[in-house]
Amino acid sequence: MKISSSTILNIFLGLLVCGAVVVVGIVGLRFFTRVPEDRTPKQEEISISSTARTNSVLIWYREVKRIQVGMEKLYGIACGTDARIYVTGDDLLLIIEKEGEKVSWIQLEEPAWCIACGKDGSLYLGMVEHVELYNSDGKRKAIWASLGNEAIITSIAVAGSDVYVADAGNKLVMKYDRSGKLLELIEGEPDFLIPSPYFDVAIGRDHTIWVANTGRFSLQNYSLDGKLLKSWGSSSERIDGFCGCCNPTHIALLSDGSFVTSEKGTPRVKRYDPAGGFDCVVAGAELFRPGTVGLDLAVDEQDRILVLDPVRRVVRIFERK
Repeated sequence: MKISSSTILNIFLGLLVCGAVVVVGIVGLRFFTRVPEDRTPKQEEISISSTARTNSVLIWYREVKRIQVGMEKLYGIACGTDARIYVTGDDLLLIIEKEGEKVSWIQLEEPAWCIACGKDGSLYLGMVEHVELYNSDGKRKAIWASLGNEAIITSIAVAGSDVYVADAGNKLVMKYDRSGKLLELIEGEPDFLIPSPYFDVAIGRDHTIWVANTGRFSLQNYSLDGKLLKSWGSSSERIDGFCGCCNPTHIALLSDGSFVTSEKGTPRVKRYDPAGGFDCVVAGAELFRPGTVGLDLAVDEQDRILVLDPVRRVVRIFERK
């Protein structure tokens, strides 16, 4: 049977369209599959610039300690007011005292992607689509209502009696009271653009909310009722900007209001002043293995910066030189 050239062209175009649909479907599935393993390093996260060495003049911090955590998958870190360090990974909650001298383990029913500590010692764990409340000894006190099948809880922050939950799946920040009652929704101005499951929230010194709008390469400041107050950040390959598809992946605040940020693509940790101006590098890309993602951050009472390194499976502690 003779096939015309136009028929062959139509078949070829059809195959191209089908291939595009398959690729889009795979990309969408990769993001929306609701399992924490999606956050482990992948080859496509590796940036050409990830091996570039940082100008030593810009590095104001030094690494002073590493704590081995003994888990395969690491997800979240937080510092408690009791000087404990809490780490979530696998399906465990790790409690570290005296910087590794004493360690205890709490078995969880499922992995927790993130963790936050209240000043009363309460622990809030983000379990993909719901929050669980624990006491400081790791005993579960409450399970909050599910946020639905699309939810991907990536960050929790506590300010007094208010608990803020960042949901990368639904692209919302939710304000709760400590009983788990929903009080407010923050939808973003403009809307939160979250291309990958990294969406961090932190509390400012004035108890306003800071959100990492990763697809817009910015940190945005919101009032308690969800109104945008200010923002800063830009997309740039320069050291003072954020590059890649979506950064910064994690944020934390120092006692003077300065910001600590971490990035993927080019894995690094930086510090910015309270107005968002670049200050220095805490840890350059040369300190991390290529492809490292998921550098969660915490700040202890001494203003040291704790970095969760999921590739080396350690907690890395940095202090000012």
